[in-house]
Amino acid sequence: MDPSWIQTQWDKVEHFFGNDDFNIHVYGTFMVSFIVYWSIGLLYTFVDVTGKPKFMLKYRVQSNVKSYPISKAQLVDLLAVVITNEALVIPLSILAFKLNQWNGRIFQHELPDIFTSIFSIFFFLMVRESSFYYSHRLLHHPFLYKKIHKKHHTWVSPIAIAATYAHPVEHILSNMLPIILGPSILKSHLVLLWIWISWVTFETLTVHSGFHLPGLMSPEFHDFHHLKFNYNYGTTGWLDWFHGTDSLFRKSKEFKRHKTLWTTTPLKISLP
Repeated sequence: MDPSWIQTQWDKVEHFFGNDDFNIHVYGTFMVSFIVYWSIGLLYTFVDVTGKPKFMLKYRVQSNVKSYPISKAQLVDLLAVVITNEALVIPLSILAFKLNQWNGRIFQHELPDIFTSIFSIFFFLMVRESSFYYSHRLLHHPFLYKKIHKKHHTWVSPIAIAATYAHPVEHILSNMLPIILGPSILKSHLVLLWIWISWVTFETLTVHSGFHLPGLMSPEFHDFHHLKFNYNYGTTGWLDWFHGTDSLFRKSKEFKRHKTLWTTTPLKISLP
């Protein structure tokens, strides 16, 4: 694809926001986060509320969950928390923008080259894994778990949009900060932040969905965390392997199923 064509499309995005750095960094970032989260999340939510289409239910990771499909009361409570947390993107984006201005950062308009983009995404991945693993594990300290993290674990059998069902302190420090930390360290182009946010949002919705669907990443690793609480703290599994916090998972049937499904036969049937 012609790099000049891609740059032209980005110039159009900047023009849409009035070529204003504040608007594109704050409201543009919120729009990307909001659109990706809800366009994917609502598809799952339709199934979570109606239990339809029926064929989807055979791909549920945890079977025989009494509270599924979810109730109206659960949905109302869920939406209230998630929308509140989603709104935090705006004040935090404003704060990040002001801090960048204070540090004298010059915002880039020319798009990064492919090598810079690939290296940056890999760096973001490493930073997120380490910062999320340790902050998440810290939240399982009895005091912090009771005061903060227990809210998220209300969902023992999670659903997609419950990915951000959390205490606001947890959402800021353990959900949002690990995502923006890498791009902030590298002072990356905004387009890389948007690509990264889109991917992480898709990933976190998928691993919280409770569905092990054909062609998508496996949710077994994180679903096991919700089921057993004190295992599988990370996102990639690398630090869990290093610290041995995946020991029970590696002995489980869920570990055998922790792979991409390439047929229409659910793995809980082919690997009972």
